[in-house]
Amino acid sequence: MVDRAVSAVTRLRTPPAGARSPASERGFTLVELMVVLAIMALAATAVVLTIPGEERNVRSEADRLAARLAAARDVAVIEGRSVSVNLAPSGYGFERRVEGAWQPLPGRAFEQRSWPSDVRFVAGDGQGAARILFDRVGTSPTPQAVVLSGGDAREIVRVSATGDVSRGE
Repeated sequence: MVDRAVSAVTRLRTPPAGARSPASERGFTLVELMVVLAIMALAATAVVLTIPGEERNVRSEADRLAARLAAARDVAVIEGRSVSVNLAPSGYGFERRVEGAWQPLPGRAFEQRSWPSDVRFVAGDGQGAARILFDRVGTSPTPQAVVLSGGDAREIVRVSATGDVSRGE
């Protein structure tokens, strides 16, 4: 009788002849592997796209400079006083005319900024430095074309005599 009970319990524990036990299913399906590869490809693409290239650095620096020049022009109009932008091979900074003297323009957007290491600056006239002025009505008596370059990339930021700031060739 004990033998019958043991054999009945053994039969309950062993799976039927064609069934798979959970221990034998230890691999991955093709669909699971393809999903993992797709996720890894997306992650690799995101990493590659976030690595800044020379062209992207020059373009973003030109965009930043153009935006700051336009903001400096707006400050000149709002405050009713002259604003200057001093550009040099090392970087650029902003000043405003207060009681006959040039003082740094306050504000985080107008702090002295150095050019990134892979961006070179050349003033439109080929000089090593340039000064762009905006008068109290926003016009510029010193129209300029500022060239930023790095590697094969080249961007131009222009300030017209009317004070308009534009970017591009």
